[in-house]
Parts: sequence; structure tokens; C-alpha cells
Amino acid sequence: MADLKGMRSPLDNDEHQTLLISEEPSQHYGAKGTMEMSTSGSGNVQIKRRLYNQRDLDRVYRKDEPEIGIKDKIKGSCSCSPKSICHHFLNYFPIIGVLRHYKLTKILVDVLAGLSAGFMHLPQGLGFGLLASLQPVYGLYSTFYPILLYVIFGTSPHVSFGTNAVLAVLTASIVEREAGALAATGATGNSSIVNILTEQDILEYKVGVAMAVTFLAGIILLAMGLMRLGFLTSYLSVSFIGGFTTASAIHIATSQVSKMLNIKVLPHAGAGKLVKTYIEIFTNITKTNIADLVISVICVIILLLVKICINQRFKAKLKFPVPIDLLIVIVGTIISHFANLNGRFGVAVVGSIPTGMPVPRLPNFDVLPRVGMDSFVIAILAFALTIAMAKLMARLNEYEVDDNQELVAYGMCNFVSSFFLCFPSCVAPPRTMILHTLGTKSTLNGITSAVFILIVLLAAGPLFVSLPVAVLAAMIVVAMKELLLQVTHLPEIWRVSKPDFVIWLMTLLVSVFVDLDIGIVVGIGISILTVIIQNQLSSGYLVGSPAGERMYLDKRFRNTINDVPGVKIFAFDAQLFFANAERFKKQLYENVFHPATHRAEKEMFVDSVTISEPDSKNANGLESPNEAAPVDQGQIIHFLIIDCSRISYIDIAGINILKQIVVEFGHVSVDILLARVPKYTLETLERSDFFVNYKRDFIFYDIVDAVEFATHSHSHDPIHVHL
Repeated sequence: MADLKGMRSPLDNDEHQTLLISEEPSQHYGAKGTMEMSTSGSGNVQIKRRLYNQRDLDRVYRKDEPEIGIKDKIKGSCSCSPKSICHHFLNYFPIIGVLRHYKLTKILVDVLAGLSAGFMHLPQGLGFGLLASLQPVYGLYSTFYPILLYVIFGTSPHVSFGTNAVLAVLTASIVEREAGALAATGATGNSSIVNILTEQDILEYKVGVAMAVTFLAGIILLAMGLMRLGFLTSYLSVSFIGGFTTASAIHIATSQVSKMLNIKVLPHAGAGKLVKTYIEIFTNITKTNIADLVISVICVIILLLVKICINQRFKAKLKFPVPIDLLIVIVGTIISHFANLNGRFGVAVVGSIPTGMPVPRLPNFDVLPRVGMDSFVIAILAFALTIAMAKLMARLNEYEVDDNQELVAYGMCNFVSSFFLCFPSCVAPPRTMILHTLGTKSTLNGITSAVFILIVLLAAGPLFVSLPVAVLAAMIVVAMKELLLQVTHLPEIWRVSKPDFVIWLMTLLVSVFVDLDIGIVVGIGISILTVIIQNQLSSGYLVGSPAGERMYLDKRFRNTINDVPGVKIFAFDAQLFFANAERFKKQLYENVFHPATHRAEKEMFVDSVTISEPDSKNANGLESPNEAAPVDQGQIIHFLIIDCSRISYIDIAGINILKQIVVEFGHVSVDILLARVPKYTLETLERSDFFVNYKRDFIFYDIVDAVEFATHSHSHDPIHVHL
């Protein structure tokens, strides 16, 4: 510790004034005021140091920094040299750094991991293409381009970008709504318009709408990344994401029920669409195709058995999980083709899958005003879901991800792919867990996955013509298992945190029984509301010291805690701003005493005594019976110490309340001392006029310092307060 000789505190009557916090010596100051350590076998601890108010502390331990002018600050923050511009630009392409430091020993692991993820991309791409109310091939497009783009712009080796079930179902609700509006316009117009609205026309219109949503979501994400708004994810609570993803899983599974039964169900949009869908399903249940139902049941059983009894049970022994999804697709296609299930039993099949790559084209910009809010919701959800998985993988594998660069990556993946007939994309947890399990080393694993999908698009697409739709529907339903089982966490959430339970459950219920977009608004709204309520329920309390100890504890939950003679210590567990400033004052007055009430009562009593018996004295020779009250019926208070350690933020309303408290207690000769004031709060007080009528020396480094100052100060006439 630095030599403190010559530095004097408010109590420095001696050059080596110290604070003693124990009865057994274990350390002491040497001759020049430096800290010296000694040992003691008693188990007691002694801390000896000078008494510090905040001004003394800042003076002794100030850090001298060179003054930087405005021109220097601008020059330092806005360096425009060609080298700095080039470096800044290249930072947006993490692939360059990966290639520069890539070791060829990693290539086998990355190739195997990427190929395994590709096995899952294929069936999920086909299934989620249908889930988005488009055709399976559009799911493959929406898988191929985002994979390659994330390799270039992404930073997490384990994030598997591409089709996602939640975004697919949200896309379906948007394109169905817009297609329904188009059909209604055509139906109410002249008959010629109705005649030209073929199924292919409706599909093309849906694709254009999906591209527009992808384009706008990409723009939003890219703008957020360039504006460095990655911190926004902290406002999406874990409970909200849990409830919303579970509700999304219910919507996704519901959308596949009609495909598993091969019955025609009209799409519904708006509030209560899930309820309407189930009503229609049960109304048409007698039209179920038994062959599709049998295929669905068999596929569900096989998928669950392999994933639970093999992949999950023996995951420690398996180098990589059994790709049962891909095997089901291959076997189902072969059986359907050679048994002619479509011709003999009317089993619905995927049909022709166009080969080749799509020609880029512009999205349908005409619908942008109508899908703006939908695109914003999808953008936020894509970021929240993906960054959550990226941070989880970073924690499990001990590396860092850049939130802002990830935003840029998600934006580029959606923005660029929107010109290639793609719908919105983000991470898929099952594929990400595959990469984690196989121990991928870099984002280059995505190249292998992309090559696999490219081969399917260029040559192997026609091989899946006979693939039963029921197989894909069963795969999607089983893939929702983990999300649906999140409901089992509710009892634990209830035990741990009631507010989190409310957020989780309300988000789920509103998303299920109203709609997903309303669920997002309600979930985030309730999350914010619980923060406000928690802040309003924040409590103030008195702090005291146990006998023989120099520590300060909450008197509500501790036994044998005593007040410091002549001192009250009050703590408040929240920030101090407009929403709770009055509560702070109310709690302070309830725990200590109301100075205005005490002053009024005292003045009233003095007036009454003066009128009735101006010369009377009591047995002790005192003129006021009030002043003669026994000491054990009240407490003499000189100082009120406010522990500000949790007041990390203060606004004008909070400052005004502090001013009011200082003035009101000053009227009854009680000084307010502030202790443990956080840096931001202190700077805010400095910028205000708080110190015009408040002594800066009354702000102390710690409660110990404030108590020492209070107990050694005798400059005030005490007041007698009955508590």
C-alpha cells in the first residue's frame, strides 16, 4: 500500500489515525503509515486503515490522465488512414482470419461434421419448405445460400445457419395472409382475374412475399450490426424465449397434423388460428387417409426409438449420431417408389423437385409496407434464437463470439439470399448440437454441408419425387420434441422465480391461443412489466451491527443486531429514479422517523407548556417533560447514514428527493451521510446542484468510515426520537 504520511482525514488528530475492525490484532500500520500484516491464531480479523470520505479517497488514489483535446479525441476515434480503413473493412470478413490461421489437421473433423450436418439439412430443408407454405425445393434454396454466407461472415464454428422451424411457421402465416388477401381481391374483381389465379400463380406470389420478408429482415439485422446494437439481446429474457419457442413448437406440430392424416385443412390467420385449425381437423377427421396415418405412426416410432434409445443413450460412445432422419427419407422414398404408394393408396408425395439453381430476381417490393412489422419480428427472433445458441456453444467450447459481427452475418445471410427465392433463415438447434458433438473446429465445416446440398439441387433432386409428405411431417413433429418438453421445466421455474414463471406461462398461452406475433408483444411486455413491478417492490431497511463485531447487517433477517448509538443506517435495494423516488422517501421515514411530524409535535408541545405552566419544572429540574423521557423509551439520533451501494443510477427526481430529505432532517439537527456511492451516481450528483447545500465531506467510502465520523463528532445537539 502507498505511504499515506501527511494525508489527513476528517478525524486525523494524529498522523496515523486508523480504523480498527476486530478485537484481535492481525495487521497494523508501521511507523510511516503503511499497512503491515501479522498473523493470529484466534480466527479474528483486524483491518486497519485511514478514515476516508469520498473526497479524500479520490485525492489519495487519484489517477492522473493526460488531458485530451476535442481534436485529438476526434482524430483518435476517426482515423481515416488507408491502413485503418482496410483493417476495419476486413473485420467484417472473419473467413479471412480463419483461412490465415487454419491448420490442415482440422480438415478431417470439419469435413465429417459438415457432412453430418448436411444429412440433417436435406430432410429439414425439404420439410421446412412445406412448413413455410411453399414447396420443398425452396427449403433447399433457403439452406444452401445461408450456409455459404455464414461461412464468410459468421464467427461461431458451431452455428448451423439455414432453415428453422419457428421462422418457417411465421413465414407461412405471412404468405398465407397475403395470398388470402390476393385471392379475396381476385374473387371480388372481374371473372378474368379469377381465371388467371392458378395454383402456380399463387405459389409465385407467396415466394415473392417470402423473399420480401427475407429482404427486409436482412436489412434490419444488417443495420443493427453496423450500428453495433448487439446488446439488445439482453432484453429478451430466458423465460420469454422458453415460452415462445414452446408455443412455436405447438404451432409447428399442429401444422403437420393435417399432412400426417392427408386431409385438406384451410389455412387460418389471426387471433385463435390454432383453435380454428383443430376444429377443422376434427371436423374432417373421417376423411383421413389410413395409409398416410400408418406411415406417420411408423416413422414417429422409429425416429423416437433411434434418437432416444441409441443416439441419446450411447452418445458418449458414438463418434457421430445415427443420421436417422436421412435414412428415413431414403428408405421412405424407395418404398414409396417401388410400392407405388401414391397410385395405389393415394399417399401424398413431394412431387417433382426442380434441378439446377434458381435465377436471382427481385423480391416483391409492393408488399413491403404490409410486412414491415412481421419482418421486424422475424429479424429480432432470428437474432435472439441464433445468438443464444452461439453463446451457449461459446461457453461450452471456451471461445468468444462477437455479437455485432454475428448481427452482420445474420443480416447478410438473409439479405443476399432474398434474391435467390429464399425465406428467412437462422440457426437450427439440432444441427448445431450435431456440430458440437462432432467437435467441429471452424466455420469451414459449412462448405461441406453446402456442397452436399448443391449436389442434391443439381442432380439428386428427382430421386425424391416419391418421398411421402407424411414422412417429412413426422420428422418435423419429432424434431419439436425437445422444445415441447420444455413444459416440464415449469415446476422448477415456479420454485426458483415466480416472475419468470408468469412470463413463461403467459407468453405460451397468448402465443398458442391468440397468435405468435401477439405472443411476442405480450411476452416482452410482461418481461418489462415484471422488472417495473420488482423495482416498485424494492424495499428499504435498517442496518445494524452485532455486538462485538464491526460488520453491518440487515436487521430484518438477523438476530441480536444493534443500532450504532446516535446513528441510524438505512439501505435501499434499487436504483433511485422517478418511478420509485417517493417509495424511497416513504420507506426511509417508516424505518427511521418522519422529521416533519416530529418537528410539528415538538413545536405543539412547547407551545402548550409555555401557555399552561411556563415556570414549572419536573422532578429532574428540566423544563420539558418531553426532554425528560427515559432513554430506554427512545433513541438519541445525531446522524442518518444512507447505504447507496445498490443505487447504481439516479435521475433528477431521485436527486430532488435526496435534497428534500437532507433539508427535512436538517431541521431536526440530523445530518445525512452517504456511503458506498457508485461512480455513476456520484458523477450525476456532481453534475447537478446537489452540493450547493450539501457538504462533499459527508460522502464516505464505506459505512465504517461514516460510522466512525458520526460517533466521533459532537457538533450537534441531539434530538430525542421515540420509535
